[in-house]
Amino acid sequence: MCLCCHVPHTAALPNLVVRDGNQLCVECHDKEGRHVAKPHGAVTSGKGCLSCHAPHAAKQKPLLVATPPDLCATCHAKSMDAQKAKVVHAPFASGDCTSCHDPHGSEVPAILKDRSDKVCFSCHADKEMDFQKSVVHAPVQNGDCVSCHNPHGAQEAKLLRKAGAALCADCHGDLMKEAVGGSNHPPFQSGDCLTCHDPHASSQVGMTVSAQSELCLGCHGDVAAAKPASKHAPFAAGECSKCHNPHKSALAKLRLADSPDLCLTCHKPLKDRMASEHPHPPAAADCLRCHRPHDAEVRHLLVKTMQPLCGECHDAKSASFSKAHIGIDAAVMDCMKCHDPHASNDPKFLQPQVHPPFAGRSCDDCHVVK
Repeated sequence: MCLCCHVPHTAALPNLVVRDGNQLCVECHDKEGRHVAKPHGAVTSGKGCLSCHAPHAAKQKPLLVATPPDLCATCHAKSMDAQKAKVVHAPFASGDCTSCHDPHGSEVPAILKDRSDKVCFSCHADKEMDFQKSVVHAPVQNGDCVSCHNPHGAQEAKLLRKAGAALCADCHGDLMKEAVGGSNHPPFQSGDCLTCHDPHASSQVGMTVSAQSELCLGCHGDVAAAKPASKHAPFAAGECSKCHNPHKSALAKLRLADSPDLCLTCHKPLKDRMASEHPHPPAAADCLRCHRPHDAEVRHLLVKTMQPLCGECHDAKSASFSKAHIGIDAAVMDCMKCHDPHASNDPKFLQPQVHPPFAGRSCDDCHVVK
């Protein structure tokens, strides 16, 4: 009935309409005319509803003056340039703009039908379950898929806005700067972030693709001993980042600090002893002089068996050594039974608990000394 919209003789508005176009349409189409936080610009400006709809008849449903995407292109020509991209999002390629966007208005930016992630999961439902992990990338957690992916088209695979590390650098710029004069992890240096990290979610700290023990040893299997008799606790627990920075360091081998400072951050009782007692020079200079940092084929993470190791500094064949040890063959000695290899208040680094005759150097009380 024409008189629903027009007066028969005269009206204050053009085309004899009874009231403003949008107000008139809302009387019947209250759903499309609802108040939303982000109304479509075409609805609130210019010809309003008639920007997209014909008032009387049209070849397209629902009275559209043209079909999407041609209709959308009349205002969004720049967005349509994404049709020429190397990788085009399937709904956009097919011109199905309304699969993601509400043509009238929305409560979220870009007049999306819902929050970005919920719109994406409507097609990529399998990914929603994949992202239910203990550590989630902040953009994924916030439902901001479009911070990394272009929703229409892109030159990179998977609709990524930029290639590789350049995309990560948008948020992690300071981290992405290489260490000058130090050491840089090769995957980090070459921008291969996804070698170690999952870009969406992970069950591992740091969003790594697997546990550190598995991930790091995948490339650095040579650091493990063939038949380890002892293992450094962080290494055994797969906590490589306790000692190494996984990206870059001002020091060699990505170390967080040099020895002995690095070692003493965990071995605090020993640190206190070395501060209050007389430290053994090799221990004070570099723990790695005597110990392996990961594991070893001998006990106490020693770089070699005890007698040859101690023999590097102490000549077991000298007369003074033989006299001090009453002629006992060094090959059968357990040096640490009597000596502390790290620190002591005794000038000869003897253990604090000493047999009284031995403390008085009266060996012949118990031994036949020649």
